[in-house]
This record gives sequence, structure tokens and C-alpha cells, in this order.
Amino acid sequence: MGAQTAVDASAVRWLTPLPLWTGILAGPIAWAFDLMASYGVVKWVCHTQRYGVLPLITTASLVIVMAAAAISWTALMRTANDVPTDGGRPRQRARFMAVLGLASCALFALQIIAGAIPHWVLDACQ
Repeated sequence: MGAQTAVDASAVRWLTPLPLWTGILAGPIAWAFDLMASYGVVKWVCHTQRYGVLPLITTASLVIVMAAAAISWTALMRTANDVPTDGGRPRQRARFMAVLGLASCALFALQIIAGAIPHWVLDACQ
């Protein structure tokens, strides 16, 4: 009650939920976009023979994931480096969410790349 936290004005922006949740959720959303868009345009790609669309979708999804990873990295650097991630203070929660965002982005980037391997190896129209 009335406890004060050590939060300076420059770190307040990175302690808000928007950049932290962006880092966590952008990976799954980009993966879902990649999966749905890639499967949705296969008939059109085969009909028009514009085979560059499928790698373009994958590249766009990876760019989204990399942007979210950059946001998580910035949030991680803006929080205190010596603060543990298992506490209940705002800086500790923000640091945990930034680390979770980086892990989420890394895993879903691997998933997007793994989903793109069949496009590179197999012809989509066979």
C-alpha cells in the first residue's frame, strides 16, 4: 500500500503491455498468416504460374517475426539487466515477457522456415 517502484520515465514505455504482447503474439499470428495464405493461393499460383508468390508470403511472415523479435529485444534491453525474471514487480514481469517474446519469435520463425521447405523442394502444382 503506497509502495514505490523503481521505474524511470524512459522504461515506462517498455513496461506497458503493448510492446510486450506484440513480441509474444506476433510469431503465432505470422505463422497462421503464412500457413493460411500459402494454402489459399496455391490454386491461383498454379493457374497463373506466378511461383514467386509463395516465397513472398513466407518472406513477409518472417519479416513480421523479425520485427516482433526486435521489439522484444528492445524491451529486454530497456529493462534492468540484473533483475531476475521470476518476481512480481513490473520490471521483472516485463523482462520475463520480453524473454518469452524472443523465444516465441525464434520458435515460430523456425516453424515458418520448416513450412517453407516443401515449397522449395516440391512443385506446388504437382
